[in-house]
Amino acid sequence: MTALVDAMACYAIDRHQIDILSLGCVESEFAFTKGQIAKGGIWHWREIISAAMRLQSQNALGQAGQLVGQHRLLRVDGAPMKSNPIDLDDYTRSAAELPVIAASLVKQHEERLAALFAAPRPPYKAVYGPRSQDP
Repeated sequence: MTALVDAMACYAIDRHQIDILSLGCVESEFAFTKGQIAKGGIWHWREIISAAMRLQSQNALGQAGQLVGQHRLLRVDGAPMKSNPIDLDDYTRSAAELPVIAASLVKQHEERLAALFAAPRPPYKAVYGPRSQDP
């Protein structure tokens, strides 16, 4: 959503000219527990930040889809790892498992991805850094 708003604000581009590819990072499944629903309290809501981040992400995707049209938004994400999610700092497991998941997702979305990358794009004109046009 941030990239969409920036693109629309910084460039003279109509929202219906924008295609969005949103790459996920294999979500972990989230469901409200019976304790959260029935009892509430700080103990039962100790992992509320995970829920808030997940819902915020879904909301941003929904908003972006409403602005550009759902047919112009492709979300690519692996199925939730229900029993044994990969820890954020587990490089070994990530390096072993994520490329296989990525290859499967590319195959699953092959036609839509090919359409997104079919037309050549002009090179990005960086303002700062090693790719900038200024010496």
